Amino acid sequence: MNSTGPFDPRKEAHLLSAYVDGELSGDEVERIDKHLAQNDDSRREVERLRRFNQVTSALRLKEAPAEEWEGFWDSFRNQNERSFGWILVTIGVTVVGIWTLCILLGALISSDALPLYVKGGIFAGAAGILVLLISVVRERIHKRSKTRYKDVIR
Repeated sequence: MNSTGPFDPRKEAHLLSAYVDGELSGDEVERIDKHLAQNDDSRREVERLRRFNQVTSALRLKEAPAEEWEGFWDSFRNQNERSFGWILVTIGVTVVGIWTLCILLGALISSDALPLYVKGGIFAGAAGILVLLISVVRERIHKRSKTRYKDVIR
């Protein structure tokens, strides 16, 4: 920023907003006043910023009723409890599933009663189910993170 030379609207356009908001020092205000006396485009921009400030300063947020806040906190608490519950269920099912799979694979490998091609078919089927399961979970996670409407409440 060149605070001693003439005002350059291409490099110091952000100062016009600070000028309108009254956030500049006396020297900077003088520089911009000199520039505004000579530049119609910057004067129009300052007027546009002043109108924008007037419009936005008149806006007020509507306070939510107390019932809405109570409902929000109840919903928030329920959502956290359910998320924690689903995490515990997922961990439990995963641990039991892996343990069961290890027992089945151990029994399948040590079994002499099944021909090799049947064992291969069982392994291929299990691998296919595992690939499909991973694919579905990955797709759901990807879609959930990319959707623009996940926070929309109907």
